[in-house]
Amino acid sequence: MSNSLKWRPALLLTAALLGGCGPSYTYRYSPPPSMMGMNCINSCATERNHCKQMARLQENSDLALYQANLRSYQHCQNGKSKKEARKSCYYPSYPYGSGSSYSCGNDYDSCYQSCGGTIQRILNKE
Repeated sequence: MSNSLKWRPALLLTAALLGGCGPSYTYRYSPPPSMMGMNCINSCATERNHCKQMARLQENSDLALYQANLRSYQHCQNGKSKKEARKSCYYPSYPYGSGSSYSCGNDYDSCYQSCGGTIQRILNKE
């Protein structure tokens, strides 16, 4: 096999990985012209902040529960053989985030637009 053929798979893999990154965007938020629309958007922001706060509380609660379950698992293993522990001790799975923070942003965008604001997606030229 020639030298140039040896590098071809590596180059193709690199190109495929870099090509998967995709374009990046920024967003331009334009508020509605009326005072009523602005008040509406302020309530959207309040709801988004509340949503994010609730998401953080849920994440903290999930982490505390996972840590308690992990301590229980470690306690279960004490004094048991590996075989016994595998049968009777269950390793807890971490309840990875449900994406509620992401949902908060989507909800805000929907609320913003329903108040009469517009959101323009702009392709970043790199």
